Amino acid sequence: MNLENQINERMKDAMRSKDRRTAVLMRMIKSQVTEKKTSKSYKGEEGDELWSAVIETYVKSSKKNLKEYEGLGDDGAEHAAQVLWEIEALSCYLPQLADQAQTEIWVREAIESFGGADSAQMGRVMGAVMKAHKGEVDPGLVKTVAGTMLG
Repeated sequence: MNLENQINERMKDAMRSKDRRTAVLMRMIKSQVTEKKTSKSYKGEEGDELWSAVIETYVKSSKKNLKEYEGLGDDGAEHAAQVLWEIEALSCYLPQLADQAQTEIWVREAIESFGGADSAQMGRVMGAVMKAHKGEVDPGLVKTVAGTMLG
């Protein structure tokens, strides 16, 4: 079942069970996909890639917002809880990223391909790993691992 059908089914199930929070989240994702499809600048195809990109963008933005709400302490606790719930609710639609061990292997291979560990190679190593494993690896983890290995 493709992502669009999964989102639609989850929204219908949420509506049947009167789970307002899930229904609203699924509608919002559908709305953002429609907005992206109808924008003049969009040239891609409709399909799982579009849905996945919209969800990834939303989750990335939500993680940024979560940090801000957590920084507010008690004043932002309610919003932080909602944002955290949304991130968790959408995580099943995100591609599974490589763990630290796999990321270390990929970084080590990139370092070796450039002829050894030199801290000046950080950008090249990160670029090589991110290009070779786009969508499979967390950029923050690549940076941390590369920094450790090159440092």
